[in-house]
Amino acid sequence: MTHEARPILENIIEDFEPEKFVLFFRRKSPRFSEAKEGLQHYNDENFAQARKLGEIEFADSERLIVCTLSMQKALTERSGKKAQYDKAKKILKEQQIYSAGIFIFYDDDGNFRFSLVYPEYAGTKKVWSNFRRFTYFVSREFTNKTFLQRLASRDDDFTTLNIVKEAFAVAPVTDLFYKEFFVEYDKLVQAVRKINKIDEDKARDFVLLFAIRTIFLGFIQKRKWLGGNEKFIQDFFQAYQKSKADNKFYEDWLTILFFEALNHKFTPRKHLPKEINDALILAPHLNGELFKKKPEYDEKGWTIPDKEIESFFEFLFSHSFTIEESSLDDAELQINPEFLGIIFERLVNKADGAVYTPRTEVDLMCRLSLVKWLMKNLSLPITPVNLYELFFREGEAEEDQKDGSFSPKEARELLLLLERLAICDPAVGSGAFVVGMMQVLDEIEQKLREKAHLPASDIFERKKQIISQSLYGVEVKGWAVWICQLRLWLSLFVDAPEDMRLSPTPILPSLDFKIRQGDSLVQRIGNKTFPVSDHAVIKDSIKKKVTQLKNLKTEYFYNKASVDEWEIRQRELAVFEEILQTEIKEKSDYLNALKGSKPHDQSSFDIMDTVPRQTKIELDKDKIERLTRELDDLQEQKKNIRKDKPLIWNIEFAEIFVEKEGFDIIIGNPPYVRLEEIANPMDKVKDKKEYKGYLQEMVRLDFKDDFPAKKKINAKSDLYTYFYIRALRLLNPQGIHTFICSNSWLDVGYGVWLQEFLLNRCPVELIIDNHAKRGFEAADINTIISVIHAPQKKINPQHRVKFVAFKKPFEEAIFTENLLAIEDADKVISNDIFRVYPVTIKELLDAGTEYKNEEEKKLGAGKYEGDKWGGKYLRAPDFFIKVIKSNKQIRKLSSVCQIDGYVHDNNTGERFPKANFIKSVKNTRTIYLKNNSEGVIKYGVKNEGNSRVKAPILMARTYGRDHLVIFNPEGIIGKEFYKIIPKKDEETVTIAAFANSTFFILERELFGLTNLGGGALKFSGDDIGMFFLPHGLIIKKNKLLKDFFERAIKSIFEECGIDPKSNIPIEEQEPKPLPDRAELDNIVFDALNLTKEERKEVYRAVCRLVWNRISKAKSV
Repeated sequence: MTHEARPILENIIEDFEPEKFVLFFRRKSPRFSEAKEGLQHYNDENFAQARKLGEIEFADSERLIVCTLSMQKALTERSGKKAQYDKAKKILKEQQIYSAGIFIFYDDDGNFRFSLVYPEYAGTKKVWSNFRRFTYFVSREFTNKTFLQRLASRDDDFTTLNIVKEAFAVAPVTDLFYKEFFVEYDKLVQAVRKINKIDEDKARDFVLLFAIRTIFLGFIQKRKWLGGNEKFIQDFFQAYQKSKADNKFYEDWLTILFFEALNHKFTPRKHLPKEINDALILAPHLNGELFKKKPEYDEKGWTIPDKEIESFFEFLFSHSFTIEESSLDDAELQINPEFLGIIFERLVNKADGAVYTPRTEVDLMCRLSLVKWLMKNLSLPITPVNLYELFFREGEAEEDQKDGSFSPKEARELLLLLERLAICDPAVGSGAFVVGMMQVLDEIEQKLREKAHLPASDIFERKKQIISQSLYGVEVKGWAVWICQLRLWLSLFVDAPEDMRLSPTPILPSLDFKIRQGDSLVQRIGNKTFPVSDHAVIKDSIKKKVTQLKNLKTEYFYNKASVDEWEIRQRELAVFEEILQTEIKEKSDYLNALKGSKPHDQSSFDIMDTVPRQTKIELDKDKIERLTRELDDLQEQKKNIRKDKPLIWNIEFAEIFVEKEGFDIIIGNPPYVRLEEIANPMDKVKDKKEYKGYLQEMVRLDFKDDFPAKKKINAKSDLYTYFYIRALRLLNPQGIHTFICSNSWLDVGYGVWLQEFLLNRCPVELIIDNHAKRGFEAADINTIISVIHAPQKKINPQHRVKFVAFKKPFEEAIFTENLLAIEDADKVISNDIFRVYPVTIKELLDAGTEYKNEEEKKLGAGKYEGDKWGGKYLRAPDFFIKVIKSNKQIRKLSSVCQIDGYVHDNNTGERFPKANFIKSVKNTRTIYLKNNSEGVIKYGVKNEGNSRVKAPILMARTYGRDHLVIFNPEGIIGKEFYKIIPKKDEETVTIAAFANSTFFILERELFGLTNLGGGALKFSGDDIGMFFLPHGLIIKKNKLLKDFFERAIKSIFEECGIDPKSNIPIEEQEPKPLPDRAELDNIVFDALNLTKEERKEVYRAVCRLVWNRISKAKSV
């Protein structure tokens, strides 16, 4: 492998000439052909010397153009970006023979922007408007480390357009930075732990705080706001090194910068050089929060050794910074604010379940939430068409894009509603959703102001106003609160006017009351859990105090408050105490009235009153007992409220719950924490089981009527299910709830209670899956997006829940026309881009309810046992539901078989008596398993319990791309298998054969748990029990079946006779199943009354589902 491309690029950076890129592209691709064609007609007041250097025609006929354009003005990271993007798009649109272009914009000083620009597809159609741009900004003043690593790591590698795109991809740049960052971060932690003699957790938080502050300064110096120097921090450290001091940089230099200069409290120091003193005197007054001493870290006397600081600085500033957030269609391949969110959440997500949500999903969720909320809350008759056009783009040419049609009056109403929104992320992490909401609201408000004929507002002030009025977040970890605040500050700082640099007041707002630390789920003081309360009628005097409190918080946000943070917190408590005291008095008066009232005598009996006297006495007694309990509860809350107070929603956000009855929109990505790992994130409850009990208590307190003591909440539930409940409780009656999270609750047993609650109380609007691309790599989990309405006392059973499966990545599918088709769908719509499956709440309830007999069914007295929402409505092919509905006598496997669990690790091993044993389905290739079969060994298995229960059929717990269910007449013990024991011996062969049919594989793909992310399918015993078995199916032993059972089973694609890698789509291929499989399948198909075309569809559907699953796992 040669590396000649790197010295070529290094030479270009040092001595820029555009013609030198010809040699670079020749080294990168033997298919590059030089052109040097003048494009003078693209020259204008911004650009000169436009030229085509050449092109690459790839083997698949895709072509890439390479152009250079000289800038008429000096080039910086921010200057002329829009004009450059527009010029590149114009060239590609007018040529229309190129799939992409690399555009090199340069100035007289040799600075250049190296951009890849290409149009995305709208489904299967290339649209010359939906462009994307990825850019490296290169200057001899920078190290250009990332640019050289990504573009010049090897020669002759530009063999396909996808490989070129990979060289400009954000994820590899993030990976590269993260790997280096973690090494430096860990070195800092170990050094800090050692020199300060503190434990690792404290050292990690201290180092994180140092890293966050330093990185923030990296962005500040990018605008030359520190000493007019873009390399101030590096020069600051070099000045210290000249002083010959030893391990004094942090305490004698850096803390002065952090805690004095940036807070306008600096006085010159004798030990600092004059140029440093001068720079610190003029340092911007940023904000007192990030650079305010935190007693638990900054007042402990801890320090950081010089050696590790120097190493961290060398690493950090070898990368280029940009203060601009990337947008969906335009990314700078440098350290930007979003980049930081990804890095820091990666750094700490293992323990806390935090996973950074990709920008595409964030943007989609924000826009959908706002559209759905507006549709519920508008007073004017504005159509969904106009709302979708306002918030989303069309898959049409750029000049044909629409922004909705609104009168000035309509635009003003929309503006007013949006300005009054209250939006909260209860697991805010590093702030992806609050930043995303700020950006979307800013964009929409700009459009609406123009339509309302209002003057344009200052972008810096407008963004501040959005944060102040609308955005809230809660996060359990202090580090995440810091990062979230940093993200918001940087999003503002990019638009701060230059003259603010010398402002005597803080430039950036105070975010203490916007992003708050605490456990969103469990709030306990002593033995008391605080629910999210519905208060009775709030007195006007209290409402007045809440308004005053709200105004104080606004003043604090703008750094204009006459009182400090502590005083505002005290007033929050005082308001809540007064609310409690009012309720205590009202209930006490009512209780005393009940206790003092005499039983009704005969003379007071009203002929219209049909309630017997004794019943009234009993009712009064029940009321007295209930009121007494409620009073005790309120008095306990009031007594404990000032003792080590946790975050309590009704206190911290009193203005939201008093004025609005809750938030308008709850949006987020709840933590990915499995059952066995759930623990108190604040470390106040050490016992995991105890904390899980408090989570269940939270559910029962938030929705008392829906979850009485006798109502079971599945103890195996993952943490995110509790976030669903709490988040729904935080909404006001007109609110919208939007989450992205694991898809497992759609299909597994522990999701049943959540499904039932939603069906009875909260209309689900959308459940969205993407079959083409998995959302999260780091979490190794598959996700769905859900949009749900706030809880209602009674919901319409005919309300349609829309299950939407996108067949293309969101970038190629989220267009107005597609979303409107989904919005209007009242029946299944399926095309190349998406499928929407509308199902009424009544249909979902009926499908998931089990009845013991016909009488129960008539009375509607069955029990909701759950349903496979993901399998049936997101993954199932269209014909599957028709088959299930048309076969009324179809049986569930659980009705004809006993299904026992697998053998646990604790019940196997050398200490137990040996038995014939097979560990995994991977150890055999044949269906028929015998004592002498390959993979069968002698191994110790516990005699007691059900470990040695023998089963004639064994089904694996997990599957990949292959499928076999073991026929086990010799009773071999299987470890990683569920035991299927038919209730009638004569059905054993039929069930074993059916379990190896292609229709059973289809059910496997639909009913298996796909949230593993690595591409595997997992099952519980309950899942297997839900498989459908055709009524009257009989499969007899014969030679063909015996041969099928004893031959090696091939991959599913070979068995079905379909090639997923063919240029012919799976859906268009003619299946050619192996003969013995076809023979078995035809018996099953006959029992199901499938048509000839439906039989082909089974093979195609199985292969598509398997291919999507294993491909999706590799798609991130």
